[in-house]
Amino acid sequence: MNYKIEGFGKTLVFIHGLSDNLLYWEFLATNLKQNYQVLRVDLRGHGESELGAEEITIDTYVDDLNNLLDELNISNVNLIGFSLGGAVALDFAIKYAQKVDSLVLMSSFYKVDDDLRNTLCQFKNALNISFEEFFDSILPMILCPNVIEGNKNELKILKEITSQNANVQAYIKATDVCLNFNCEEPLSNINIPTLILAGKYDDISNLDMQKELHNKIKNSKLVVFEDVKHNLLIGENNEKILTLLEDFLK
Repeated sequence: MNYKIEGFGKTLVFIHGLSDNLLYWEFLATNLKQNYQVLRVDLRGHGESELGAEEITIDTYVDDLNNLLDELNISNVNLIGFSLGGAVALDFAIKYAQKVDSLVLMSSFYKVDDDLRNTLCQFKNALNISFEEFFDSILPMILCPNVIEGNKNELKILKEITSQNANVQAYIKATDVCLNFNCEEPLSNINIPTLILAGKYDDISNLDMQKELHNKIKNSKLVVFEDVKHNLLIGENNEKILTLLEDFLK
């Protein structure tokens, strides 16, 4: 399991989304490591982590993280998860409640409704064709049209670079993990401070899902970003989210 740990203080654990890796958190990690111990991980088959041969469920990701924390002698954490990473954070907070001090859930979900199921099936079908097909299908769901239009060359280069090291089989398995994920019933047992960050126009984890998540977790706060879809960490939102996290963690 590939990871990167920096800084000193309370431990923040960052968990990326489907097809991402620990580099997704570079901006936040660079700024937060001044005051916290920042641990970033690559989920199985993502980044530089090995996929392994066994069947993968949400508990696989959760237990991988727990084993890593035990190896690093880290007893308490604050979890920050994006999309699939948010689902992993939720399941970890339920399964290992005594180890989690707070939760930050970005563009996340706690179950798969009909809309999300259709979207995930679309992703899986695209992955069965190629990573490039997947990249093209997911792009308009995570970024607003003006962002795509204004960054065409950068996105073309990003697709070329990420396709070189993409582990398509791992992403298909991760999609299946999402399709089978449901932690609705034990959500009411979560009592730790929870910050939910949502994009108003999210086409994957829609705003209604975020509001439901907020209503089901007692000690939670919902912040909605007006100008984004699924990917919140773009443009000036990077600074806004950094400030939100610093205030929340205090």
